[in-house]
Formats: sequence, structure tokens, C-alpha cells
Amino acid sequence: MTIGNQRSVITKATSEEDVHLTTLDPSGGLITTINTYTVTPDRAEEVLGYLERSAMETVRHVPGFLSFNFHLSLDRTQIMNYGQWESREAVMAARENPKIVALMSETAKVAGRSKSMPYELRKIVPAARKLTPGASVRNFRNHE
Repeated sequence: MTIGNQRSVITKATSEEDVHLTTLDPSGGLITTINTYTVTPDRAEEVLGYLERSAMETVRHVPGFLSFNFHLSLDRTQIMNYGQWESREAVMAARENPKIVALMSETAKVAGRSKSMPYELRKIVPAARKLTPGASVRNFRNHE
């Protein structure tokens, strides 16, 4: 992930293709979509697996799509998808794409309804200090 005013996009080459990772850059012109699904804790992995498969099999092939980032709430009752697209036009075209329209209908049946909202990143406020060596989300989880 890139943070700040860097214009570069992080990619890593794979044997199959180049992979785009999420970029956070207020001047980059990218569009973010955020979807939140409410699930029961016992269905969280099932729904998350479905969303991941849908992204891999269908969405990642749509023109203008850059990435999806799936988050699971610590209580396992919310799944949030932070997506990135090249432009507003790409988001609008995807919403009219017959494959995406069918997928959205199927997703509502499996994961429940979610309203996808487009956003533009306006500002990043970094921490005043660097992360302490060894600090991570994993350390946070160990102290719950």
C-alpha cells in the first residue's frame, strides 16, 4: 500500500500477471467503493469466502477495477469491502455490466443487501510517530 503523495502504484509480478495492490493517494484520482454486510458469526467465513471467490472469478476482470480489500469485524458480524477503481466512469460502467448486475443479485441472496457507495480520498493524516518495531494488528489481537 502506498500512502501520501506518491504517484507510484505498488505492483508485484507473478507468474500469471501483474497484481495491483491498494494505493492511498489523495491526488491519484482513484475511486473507492465501500460495502458493508451484516452476518451472523457462524456464517462469516462462508460469506467472506463467497465474496472472495466472486471477486476472483468475475470482478477482477472488469475494466477499471483495481482491487478489493475484505475486512472482518472482530466480533465477526460485519464484513466490509474496500474497493478501488480507476475512475467514476469505471464504477458506473461496472454497475451496467450484465455480469456484475447478475453477481450483485446473487450476492444479495448469499450475503444480504449492501449499498455500494463511491468515495474519493481527500486527505491522509499519518501518525506523528513511526510504529514501534514489532507493533502490529496481531499484537492488538493478542491483548483482547
